[in-house]
Amino acid sequence: MVGTTNITDMYMVVLASLSNSDKLDLIAKLSNSMRDGADKKRMRPDLRTCFKGNWADVDADCLRNHEYHGRTVESW
Repeated sequence: MVGTTNITDMYMVVLASLSNSDKLDLIAKLSNSMRDGADKKRMRPDLRTCFKGNWADVDADCLRNHEYHGRTVESW
């Protein structure tokens, strides 16, 4: 596509001024971060866990009559 820029191209513009030694150091650090991160899954909290449990004791009418049910905001 015309006019699209790859993120690696943007980084290369910035990294072009680095010395070869600095570039090799950066490559080593990136390689190590990939090697270390390969075993680790990106952990995101499971939002469903807060809803687990026995919901049989929950009274739906009580929830509907709660002061926050159906509230409206008058102004911001």
